[in-house]
Amino acid sequence: MRKTTIVRVILLAGLTSLIIFGCARQSTKGADLSPDATRQSIGNVPDWYNNPPVREGYKYNQATATSQDMQMAVDKAVLNAASNLAGELESEMSGLVNRAREETGQGTGSYVIDKFSSTQEQVISLNLKNYRVEKQDIQREPSDTGTLYRAYVRIEWDEGAAQKQLINQIKSDQALYTAMRSTELFEEMEQKVEAYRNRHNKD
Repeated sequence: MRKTTIVRVILLAGLTSLIIFGCARQSTKGADLSPDATRQSIGNVPDWYNNPPVREGYKYNQATATSQDMQMAVDKAVLNAASNLAGELESEMSGLVNRAREETGQGTGSYVIDKFSSTQEQVISLNLKNYRVEKQDIQREPSDTGTLYRAYVRIEWDEGAAQKQLINQIKSDQALYTAMRSTELFEEMEQKVEAYRNRHNKD
């Protein structure tokens, strides 16, 4: 698996829009848009920010960012949260590839493992953009150059849709499906998809 591929996708898409927007706002030149945390900002951290929910089938990540433009602060925080989520998913995918290798008995470089790895990466990359901003809080902070906005956000990602698509891709490849279908890993994936269907009443 090519490490940091998903992170690159998120960062490139997000940074492109932020750079374009930032270039159009040269009035912020000279401002410190990443100030050290003050006692005020630390004291104003929303209660939900450090207490992410635990909900089966969902993943959460939170981040904060600042800007002299309110929407820019939000966009930067969302991008940071999405990048953090992507990093966590890459770590999980690496672990799943190792499990697939152990449970199928296939060695590194085999067709089955390479196919599982690339299919998993492709599916997650396509589905990661489907996160939603579940919590958001915007606050004003003192600044030597004027008003500075700090945004706190938490994003939510339903992993069930990605699991469903991944299973469909595995089943469409006979060699991969034959090697995977009797593993505990595949059984767990099917259980997650069933839970996803029950949550959303989907066939």
